Amino acid sequence: MTSFGRRRESGVGLFIVILVAACLAAIGITLLTLSLMGPRVSGTLRDQEEAFNAAEAGFGAARVWIEDKFANGVWTSFAGHYLIQPTNIDKPFVSEVVNPGYFRRLTDEALFQAFDANGDGTPEVTNLLAYRTTFAAAAGGTTDARLTYTAFLIDDEAGGGTADPGDAILVVIGAVRSGERILATSRLEIVIAYQTQGAGATSP
Repeated sequence: MTSFGRRRESGVGLFIVILVAACLAAIGITLLTLSLMGPRVSGTLRDQEEAFNAAEAGFGAARVWIEDKFANGVWTSFAGHYLIQPTNIDKPFVSEVVNPGYFRRLTDEALFQAFDANGDGTPEVTNLLAYRTTFAAAAGGTTDARLTYTAFLIDDEAGGGTADPGDAILVVIGAVRSGERILATSRLEIVIAYQTQGAGATSP
């Protein structure tokens, strides 16, 4: 075999070695990346599940609170208890133009910002049923500040149609926080209705 042939074979062999080394390095980097991402992904999923659980807890608490208002005659309808601030937050269209400030077009974080524009933890809007309410028991008889819910009512006829103060959309947003940083949120929207059954009696 000529020296040219031997050089050609050694060149091919070197190319294969480099190719195999590159593939092994790529596999190693991929495995390392996946192993580092695993805990982060599972943490995100856990935060999302906790946010959903917070929203469910908020829905249960808000429903009981509303039922109590009707049962005690404090409320006779949902009229006057809908969220209407910031202006037009309950209207999908304003003057037949799409309203970007409609609550369904805002992220949960944007809604929190709209409710508490100066960021002091106290909402500047009225008619919130709950704002950053804690509920999960923690050590020392306190509640866990990481888990909160915010709840409010929206007039489902605000966008048009015949007014019906006997129903509303109950919106509950569960949130998981680390200090002031929001890690995850989950939103529930449920139509609730009360109908009068005789003198002052109501039923869901």
